[in-house]
Amino acid sequence: MEIHICNFKLGEKPLIAGALNDTDVLTVTKDSLNPADIIELRIDMFEKLSINHIENIFKTAKENFKKPIIATVRDVKEGGQKEISDKLSIYMAVIPLSNVVDVEINSEDTLTEVKKLCDIHKTILIGSYHNFELTPEDDFLENIVSKGKSLGVDIVKIAAMANSREDFIRLLIFTLKHKDEGLITMSMGDKGLPSRVFNPIFGSLITYGYINHPSAPGQLSVSELIYIFRRLKMR
Repeated sequence: MEIHICNFKLGEKPLIAGALNDTDVLTVTKDSLNPADIIELRIDMFEKLSINHIENIFKTAKENFKKPIIATVRDVKEGGQKEISDKLSIYMAVIPLSNVVDVEINSEDTLTEVKKLCDIHKTILIGSYHNFELTPEDDFLENIVSKGKSLGVDIVKIAAMANSREDFIRLLIFTLKHKDEGLITMSMGDKGLPSRVFNPIFGSLITYGYINHPSAPGQLSVSELIYIFRRLKMR
């Protein structure tokens, strides 16, 4: 299964996404973003949520950084920072300005409508699942992958809390098993921190780091990630 984001062929090398909010877009330097291949604009972390402001931030990021953009409006049930009632209107505004869109698999109605827009604009769709308490059993994870694919997503993203080293290893093995099916996986928390490096080596398409501040527990910075991948001769 071949997926391309701009000039990147996913799976060819570990790709690093750096998460930004609206203030970051207006203040970070290009040098600080150099280690990131992709930028994720976390709209739920924006200070202002007017459509006009959001569109302007996306246009500014696109023009200033010249990097592929993932648009994410994370639901509060899965780690979002703000309750946003009309996410679909936001997605409608940003899909033409994005290369990738991330929607929760469990938000089926929103995902179905976003899928139609992604098809029109040739935008890649990530269907995501986040669990900040534990790493579900493999059967449950299999169902998440199947559900995502049945809903037509291009990539299934699974982020689950690792409460033990065994949780991290289990998700790592799950990633290897599905390495040709278009998955992004990561184990959250301190015990899951190694997954930020190892899961991309085992088949996870993108790893997420931070520029100014972590957006998930156990995140490394994009600078740390690129340094490790270069030391491992993966970049």
